[in-house]
Amino acid sequence: MAINRLTQISKMKLFKHNLKLITAALLSMIILQCCEKADQSTDGGPLRQFTPVGTVKATSSETSVKLEWQRALYTTGTVKYSVQISKDSLFNTVERRYLTDTTGVVITDDSIPSRTKYYARVQTKGTASDLDSKWLVSSAFTIQGVQIFLPVRDLEVKETAVTLRWKKTTGVNSVVFTPASGAATKVDLSEADNSAGMKVFSGLAAATTYKAEIFAGTKSKGILTFTTIAATTYSVILKPGDDIAAAISTASNNAVIGLMPGSYSLLAATPIVQKMITLKSTSGNPSDTKVNFKELTLKGNGAGVNLSGIEFDGAAPASSSYFINLVGNASDAEAATFSSVTVDNCIIHNTLNCMIRANRGALGGHKIDFVKISNTVVYDNGGSYDFFTFDKLAFNRLEITKSTFYNIGRAFINCTSTLTGISPVILIDQCTFNNFGSDTKYPILDAKANPVTFTMQNSIVGNVAKSGATTQTAAINATAATITFANNNLFNFTTGGAGTGAALTLPATAIGNSTVNMGWVAATNDFTLPAGSLLRTSSKTGGAIGDPRWAY
Repeated sequence: MAINRLTQISKMKLFKHNLKLITAALLSMIILQCCEKADQSTDGGPLRQFTPVGTVKATSSETSVKLEWQRALYTTGTVKYSVQISKDSLFNTVERRYLTDTTGVVITDDSIPSRTKYYARVQTKGTASDLDSKWLVSSAFTIQGVQIFLPVRDLEVKETAVTLRWKKTTGVNSVVFTPASGAATKVDLSEADNSAGMKVFSGLAAATTYKAEIFAGTKSKGILTFTTIAATTYSVILKPGDDIAAAISTASNNAVIGLMPGSYSLLAATPIVQKMITLKSTSGNPSDTKVNFKELTLKGNGAGVNLSGIEFDGAAPASSSYFINLVGNASDAEAATFSSVTVDNCIIHNTLNCMIRANRGALGGHKIDFVKISNTVVYDNGGSYDFFTFDKLAFNRLEITKSTFYNIGRAFINCTSTLTGISPVILIDQCTFNNFGSDTKYPILDAKANPVTFTMQNSIVGNVAKSGATTQTAAINATAATITFANNNLFNFTTGGAGTGAALTLPATAIGNSTVNMGWVAATNDFTLPAGSLLRTSSKTGGAIGDPRWAY
């Protein structure tokens, strides 16, 4: 009985196994038949060719796109494929047609414009006995397009104009400006424009986002976007010879004082008392608007200043000690909460002591939200103080970007005081430095136990310490800080001047920094990066490091 029982079980397993095989075979026949029906004519006529297998793969480059697919099933010998290109996936309008006996085609920007979305569809061509296959449609693709435009400099974007720069390219002859809303405008380029690789374009609308596209004939050679700055409403506009000090004294809070091109004087320390003032050149060009100054003194609660497009010269007869000095209203040490300081697109030189002195109050007695320096060149500052003397100051942010500093004194930032509830954020990005450091100071930052978040990146520092001077052994002193120190280039960066002494030590978290010697000396004032320099591709984003004005 047991043997019969085992026999029955074995027969049952064999039956189930055979049933699975029969089922699989039937399914295969059904699938094959369905495929045949799908690819044959509906009237009982000739069969269709099989559609190419898989998907249409698009590989795009600057000037072309390669479309590839797999050979159709059950084809032998030479097989031809029809390829159609359209801007819509339904192919209501076919813009290009190709016939090929390979499983791919290359389409260049001679045939379709770059930066435009297209679709492709491919079918296997029929033979004498077979019909064409059905279509295999691709996903959307574009030709990437060439990019000869260089990045727009912040300081070259004005209210109604912009300076665009590009790599000199044969045949470039126009730029098309397209606002976010409204009609496009074409501006022709002369051979002189193309030879210069730059042009100032005027007649734009303020506070408007534009797409600019540069062409050689009908071929796009580059595209970028920018937004013009908002139109300035001036409280008063001064001309050379007018009294700036009087205008500041009588101005209301948040007044905007415009300076027409020319020279002006502020030979005595000029107080800005408990109000925010903007001083701005009407041209937006610091090379044509100059103020010979003694000092801008921010006094008391709410005092602040916004400076734009001006050259500030502290040389004799003014003989400036500080560019900006923070003091209380009734006395220097009186507690005060200042507004902010913004310096953009300025040239500042010849101060005896420092850029900003902000340590006159008691510990934490003076407060300020932020200080921002951008697109500015500062040079020839004396060495009696640290460049930013912020010890005892309660500040939230110090941002220094896209600027150049040379011959600037004994050390850059001093913020050694620890204040309850205050964790300052300091950013140095895309800046160029040369020839500073002395008095056995920490040349970049001295924060001691102040819990700052400090980032220095994409910058170039050369010739620290000054000739004949010495620094501490470390570039940064910050025992409680969070530090990012990355993608900088440091050369002649030593404890002794002229490259003598030991190399300055960097934070343990430093990464991606280089030591390319740029050949600068103490007297260097042109920091242009040589063509082909490694530093032109060393930033976090693959672009140039240092102040962008020296890259192009």
